[in-house]
Amino acid sequence: MKKFFLTNTLTGKKEEFAPEKNDISLYACGITPYDFSHIGHGRSYVFVDVLVRFLRFCGYNVKYVRNITDIDDKLLKKAELSGDIMSYLELSEKFTEQYQEEMRALNNLDPNIEPKVTENIDKIIDFIKKLIEKKKAYVIDGDVYFDVTSYEKYGELSGKKLEDLLAGARVKVDERKRNPADFALWKGNDKKLFWESPWGYGRPGWHIECSALVKDCLDETIDIHCGGMDLVFPHHENERAQSESLHGNTFVRFWVHNALLNIDKEKMSKSLGNILSLHEIFEKYDPMILRYYFLQHHYRTPIDFGFDRLEAAKVAYKKLVAVFEDVPRYAQASLKLRRATRDERCQAKMIDALSDDLNTPRVLGVVFENLPQIREDKNLSRCVKSFLQEVLGLTFAPIKEEKIEITPEIEKLIKDREYARKEKNWVLADSIRDRLRELGYEVQDRKS
Repeated sequence: MKKFFLTNTLTGKKEEFAPEKNDISLYACGITPYDFSHIGHGRSYVFVDVLVRFLRFCGYNVKYVRNITDIDDKLLKKAELSGDIMSYLELSEKFTEQYQEEMRALNNLDPNIEPKVTENIDKIIDFIKKLIEKKKAYVIDGDVYFDVTSYEKYGELSGKKLEDLLAGARVKVDERKRNPADFALWKGNDKKLFWESPWGYGRPGWHIECSALVKDCLDETIDIHCGGMDLVFPHHENERAQSESLHGNTFVRFWVHNALLNIDKEKMSKSLGNILSLHEIFEKYDPMILRYYFLQHHYRTPIDFGFDRLEAAKVAYKKLVAVFEDVPRYAQASLKLRRATRDERCQAKMIDALSDDLNTPRVLGVVFENLPQIREDKNLSRCVKSFLQEVLGLTFAPIKEEKIEITPEIEKLIKDREYARKEKNWVLADSIRDRLRELGYEVQDRKS
């Protein structure tokens, strides 16, 4: 097996991933299904998918677990707006199904196990009970909190100093807590809603679920834990504290996080109104174009999303579709046994790229550098196509072209913008362009 390197968030360095056994345990934090999944989710799970595919290609037996947080503050708040807080299960079911369909549209492999929090409450309660017994957590008025001072390594993963966290918090601190940084393991409910526990009715806090599910589905120590950089603190920091405090073992050998995705250099947020959902993108673009766009970026490089960049990815991907669409692929076993010199050399370069911290942009670079030879050589084209399908998850099926409907409202905005540009009213022209973008239309100005 060729040496394989990943960047470990805990150390901030590229380290050799060299497990002692062939079985690999991998956990990725799933969604909270209170709304449609956005393109940031797509970026994260395409990265995890390529990691799982490559490890399996290299011969590892990967057990991949991805949870569903089907009870959470955001989910309950949205359900409460409908007039019935207990409708959260219907809401979560709707958006979970949508999310799963979109993951498959992106050609992401299903996880081996996809546990829901609501179906594992007994395991979560048991985990909390043991933390209390070990004096790592404490009960106050039906709530249970984790004591961060009981875990010496708190803050190591995120690089935060415990003394700074103890000094205060950005939000109003619950004065009942021993320390400002202590976090909820169980949230009591005086209306006797949700689940009964030794501390009264209530529900789990956000972080405890993953610790309990990792232990139940995998083990006390796992090989790889994935997620977006936004999860490093507090979520993953707290997961680590909970699990290592209870079990006394290393919780995760490799913490691997992907960088975030911004919209025109701004973080996606509801307050800015710039969240792009996957289903909105898929109405106009084939999901494979979006997958290819993600693969053009290294997983640790922030993406500044723009429709002009997605259009450029579409052009590049269509070139590959034209080359590979009608090329038969090798069976998986045949792919690994290829020995033709040119095939072997090209595949070796792609494997080298992925072995160096999963460098997907370099893989695509190798393909385009060799595109003339790939077109000419049937064996080479079959080998490359098979590798890209098996490991990068690209399908090379005919592209579903976007359907653009120009409504009277859109046509008027376009004409108003053209007039504003003619009058050199650039402020108005820019504001109309922004309005068109909000409606899902990207305007490109050309000299012609």
